[in-house]
Amino acid sequence: MEFLMIGLLAIGLLIGGAAGGETPPPPVTEVMQDMEAVLAAPETILMSETNITTASQLLAALPEPKERIPISIYAVTDSTGQFKADGGASSTVVTQGSTEMLITALQRSRQFTILDRVRFGDLMNEQNLISSSRIAPGQGPELGALTGANYMITGSITEYQVSKETGGIGLVIAGKGGSTEYAKASVALDLRVINLTTGEVIWAESLKGEIIGEKVGLQLFSFLGKNIVEFETGQGKQQVINLVVRTLLEEAVFKLVQSQVLTN
Repeated sequence: MEFLMIGLLAIGLLIGGAAGGETPPPPVTEVMQDMEAVLAAPETILMSETNITTASQLLAALPEPKERIPISIYAVTDSTGQFKADGGASSTVVTQGSTEMLITALQRSRQFTILDRVRFGDLMNEQNLISSSRIAPGQGPELGALTGANYMITGSITEYQVSKETGGIGLVIAGKGGSTEYAKASVALDLRVINLTTGEVIWAESLKGEIIGEKVGLQLFSFLGKNIVEFETGQGKQQVINLVVRTLLEEAVFKLVQSQVLTN
């Protein structure tokens, strides 16, 4: 009997201790205040930053148009033919995100109604759900209301290189001298705009750009103070070349707007 009483007492103490250890939930008002504080200062939570280049300010400086010009976007392809071995597999060296970069550049210019024809198959899948009566009535897209365009834009990356170079005595890179070895990342791309009624190429531009990397180690080179390329392993080359591609695409869009060849 004595052991039974001791056991019951121990169980009671355990239950009481567990119950007493629970922290009551905060009042609803405190939770709402915390969420409002997060929304008031989202930069304290966000880890991302806007991916811009030196040319982004050119697009931001363009005046707002009275009316945006519809333009169909087709793929910006890689025509360099360069491949790299990665874990036994072969893949293209140049970024495959050039089309997405072009769309972003066009959007940043605020001059165009952008019609994505690269993902047109996905769009048609959604519309086909309507035409095949697989969507509830009154929901989904309206058939026969796609925006049309008089122009399309497409292009290709035609050159690519990241290389180590040797300069003579007195070479100055980004205001700094004294080093005879540096790195160079260069890209060339060609874009064209086609009149969809006549099939005529009404605008074409070939741009080439390069950035210089300062030597900061035996095989390490720094581009624009933050993009590090290690030539022994090739690490970092992709990031640097992507930066040049994005910059050239933004400059090309700026030149297209300035040309004023597109009209509604």
